[in-house]
Amino acid sequence: MVLASLASYAEDKPLPPHSSLLAKGYVESLEPTSTEKATVEIVAVTGQPFAQAVRVTNLQPMKRFFDLQLAVVCPQPVKKKDVLHVRFYARGTAPEDETGEAQGHIYFQKHSPDWGKILASDFRAGPDWHRYDFPFVADRDFKAEEAALCFGLGYGKQTMEIGGVEFLCMAAGTALHDLPCTPIAYPGSDPDAPWRAEAAARIEQYRKGDLTVTVVDAQGTPVPGAKVEVAMTRHAFQFSSVISIPRFAADDPALDTYRRMVRELFNATGNENALKWPAWTSVAGHYRQETTISVLRELHDAGYFVRGHVMVWPSWRQLPGGIQKLKDTPEQDRIPQLVLDHIREVGTATRDVVDEWDVINETRVNHDLMDLFGREVMIDWFKAAREVLPTQDLFINDYSILNTPPGSPNHETYLDTIRFLQAGGAPITGVGFQSHLGTNLPNPAMVYRTLEEFAPLGLKMRVTEFDINILDEDAQARYTRDFMTVLFSHPSVVGFQMWGFWEGVHWKPAGAMYRRNWEPKPNAEAYRDLVFHQWWTKEQATADAQGTCTVRGYLGEYAVTVESGGKTVTVTTKLAQQGTPVTVQLQ
Repeated sequence: MVLASLASYAEDKPLPPHSSLLAKGYVESLEPTSTEKATVEIVAVTGQPFAQAVRVTNLQPMKRFFDLQLAVVCPQPVKKKDVLHVRFYARGTAPEDETGEAQGHIYFQKHSPDWGKILASDFRAGPDWHRYDFPFVADRDFKAEEAALCFGLGYGKQTMEIGGVEFLCMAAGTALHDLPCTPIAYPGSDPDAPWRAEAAARIEQYRKGDLTVTVVDAQGTPVPGAKVEVAMTRHAFQFSSVISIPRFAADDPALDTYRRMVRELFNATGNENALKWPAWTSVAGHYRQETTISVLRELHDAGYFVRGHVMVWPSWRQLPGGIQKLKDTPEQDRIPQLVLDHIREVGTATRDVVDEWDVINETRVNHDLMDLFGREVMIDWFKAAREVLPTQDLFINDYSILNTPPGSPNHETYLDTIRFLQAGGAPITGVGFQSHLGTNLPNPAMVYRTLEEFAPLGLKMRVTEFDINILDEDAQARYTRDFMTVLFSHPSVVGFQMWGFWEGVHWKPAGAMYRRNWEPKPNAEAYRDLVFHQWWTKEQATADAQGTCTVRGYLGEYAVTVESGGKTVTVTTKLAQQGTPVTVQLQ
């Protein structure tokens, strides 16, 4: 299921003052229709706070939710930062679905290409009427009649009835947390879901090893009964967040906590914007190359794994202004060489402080340069990166992969691009999955199947840009835990990177782990429990008659402390999957 029963509402909050964005009732604005795919009719309703509903009957299965769409154009303008609220009632049946529930997708979008959406959420409806509430904030302006409130019903054979639809603009000063919100669940969220035991078994197999400690005295003789403490100090798996480099470097005591928490929470990091081409070449604003390199060097020298993002984002709107100005001019043919020059320049400048680079970003929808100069330029970009980065991992990065099913068009396009790169000799070593999530939280078992779909490529995999931009903080925490667990269980996944963690420096503040005042949210507690408790090793043991003991622990760096006869010695070591022996001599 995507939505929990409304009985799980913690609080049914009343709606604050508001105005309607619809000229008349939503259902009254629709026209009955009949096609080979579906019938749409208006039906009378009794016993509910509305008198009519739209009944949509799917006569055949459909592949995409928007293959069957109800749309009512919004006659009112919407302004950026308006607090909006959609409320509706629904019931439905789907005899061929294992849940018996009808599926739907609610979204508010521009009513013309590029169909940009603000609200986008799945919902399910059973045989009884239930109410659904979705508050959200407009992140852009829409003119009157430029956008539409839509229901996507292109699923399997089913019947869905929808009524009581309200689309509201809240009075100024309304906060999202003042509004009722339908709680979120997701497939695979059950405590006894089969994927959990399977993931636990894989974690035991792939993320742990045996640390065998042998204690000897000054003459090399085993010391039976010695007390041994094995304490983890750093994970081998990379737990990371991007940082705002200007904020991290700022001479501002108010940001001291930000810097401290970066060091406390993560063993890896990356840049949010400072290494993107426009920022890297900027001569104005708050990005400075020397500051960027200085911060990355500080973290790299402190033992952090550092990612670079991104060398080429191949659409006109993501390229520097100087490159954009060459479009459709006699100088346009210079662009391929300018791209190669940039790759070599930024790669050389960061070679000693960056361990891994996203060479290309979002090729599935950002392909202006490939359309103009051919797909082969991508191979050239990877080869140019390898010229100046002989040991660093080189990644491709894209979005909407882990939250779409295996075999979907997104997957096929991404796989085709990667195979094309490999066949052409591109030195690609990694696949990035962005993972910006909303209310449509994918089944963790499906996420694992997707990882398995990409594993035969033989490349490293990592989540590069994780956040969950929802208001249901309990669901946000539960899914953070489950998503991290299934990733940690796959042997080809090398790391997990958040796209920010503090509300004060986050592109989607609701997705952060910490509030602006540094109060931890439930997802912060979930993250810390996994990384520093469940997946952290600190054990005590006693050496046997041969002076040996074995501790099974999570892979990473360790301090091993041995005590016997009043003597104490501490040594450091790294635990590998195949196991690590270490001998400690008591002097």
